[in-house]
Amino acid sequence: MTIIRRTGRPMASAVARSAWSERLLGLVVYLIILAILATLVVFAVRYQPLTIGNFASSEPVRTGSNMIGPVYTEGGTFSFGFMLINDGPVPLTVERIQFTGNDELLAPLRVETAKGRDGGAIASGDPALQKFLRFSLDGGGRQWIVVRTSFANCDRYPARTFTTFWRLKVTYRMLAYTKSAWIELPKDIRVDSPPDYACPSRAV
Repeated sequence: MTIIRRTGRPMASAVARSAWSERLLGLVVYLIILAILATLVVFAVRYQPLTIGNFASSEPVRTGSNMIGPVYTEGGTFSFGFMLINDGPVPLTVERIQFTGNDELLAPLRVETAKGRDGGAIASGDPALQKFLRFSLDGGGRQWIVVRTSFANCDRYPARTFTTFWRLKVTYRMLAYTKSAWIELPKDIRVDSPPDYACPSRAV
């Protein structure tokens, strides 16, 4: 004799509880994903792994404990170099390096780079130095940077005044975010505005 067992339909309350459980689980998963994304965004916004080392400059300069003073020479140039280091584990791409504005005593000319193994090269025309193009830095990576400037605008600054440059702006891309950071130089760069006889444009 065949015995057939019949099961009743689930109660409406049980169906409702199951639906709510699925919705609650979906909400928990959504909140977890949202929290992870928020953490990544905060990390990308606040994280700044770039540092500077191995500073060098062209001559002539006056030196102090934590300062160098290039001697203003009308029509002359001044260059300095440093090692840009990614101290963090996350790779990034450096897109721009900005030191001064066009109306400063040191006006920007160009930025050059060399691989870490060529760090220290600073002479104009050195074959190890190349025109700046955006470059990648892996975690722990380093790149030699040379900033070239020209002495200018002494007519904007009275004699016996000076300007101190102590940081530069680096724009880089990391984790799909582009951000800029002001990074302090190992040494301040102080430029004194020259006396009137050394600034022909001031007398015009």
